[in-house]
Amino acid sequence: MKLLDGRVAIITGASRGIGAAIARRFAAEGAKVAIVARTLEPGRGELTGSLAETAAQIRAAGGECLPIQANLADPIDRARIVPAAVEHFGRLDILVNNAAWSRFVAIWEAQPKHFHLAFQMNLHAPQELSRQALPHLRAQGEGWILNISSATADLPPPAPYDEDDRYIRFNRDGHATLYGTTKAALDRLTAGWAVELSQENIAVNSLAPVGAVASEGALAVGGWDERDHIEPVDAMAEAALQLCHRPASELSGNVVRSLPLLDRLHVPVRTLDGR
Repeated sequence: MKLLDGRVAIITGASRGIGAAIARRFAAEGAKVAIVARTLEPGRGELTGSLAETAAQIRAAGGECLPIQANLADPIDRARIVPAAVEHFGRLDILVNNAAWSRFVAIWEAQPKHFHLAFQMNLHAPQELSRQALPHLRAQGEGWILNISSATADLPPPAPYDEDDRYIRFNRDGHATLYGTTKAALDRLTAGWAVELSQENIAVNSLAPVGAVASEGALAVGGWDERDHIEPVDAMAEAALQLCHRPASELSGNVVRSLPLLDRLHVPVRTLDGR
């Protein structure tokens, strides 16, 4: 028996990067996966990667998946995702809210449209998909919701500022305030969902990499050097798997980083095929 045999998972933002890796790792453990993103075919987006490519990798490895093209910033599109997955697979056990939107500009230059998109993608979409998924998780008697967060949610320390502190300089010059604000809100939302569902067998957790993941999006942002912690995408996929199969009584309400979680659980990082 594989860890996710018989279970169905929805993973958003699965055309590339962390989302694609989680989808492949879950499929390798027996899950049927509904993969969601805006980019359906190769060459149609600003970054490399597409749902078609992720689906091809999953199917080549013997997995089963359903690509769902949707814009997570559009409430009408969001409303199609859970019904489409349940209609196709007949059930839902796991929801991974990975899709995100970011613009790294000085906070005084951020426009209302930037705030709207950031909060729609990074907060409203996880809230709405979780709300839509909940009746199906309850019907199974157990379930897992995982929100993918970011280390940018951590507050920079206050003045007097240490100009040699890399996190101070990252926040000052990297302009992560808007993105980090939405991810901090997502972490609080996660903790609230978890405690309010604490009498049900449904786990809700938030997971972030220790630093950055060498994904297409992170590489496009750039600015990394040898002093930054760049972890393999496999580590996030393995940590996500651990948070989406263990009982809620053991792991729920966590706002955690990938590698410390795996160390705590004494779980090695495996490749995306689980080998």
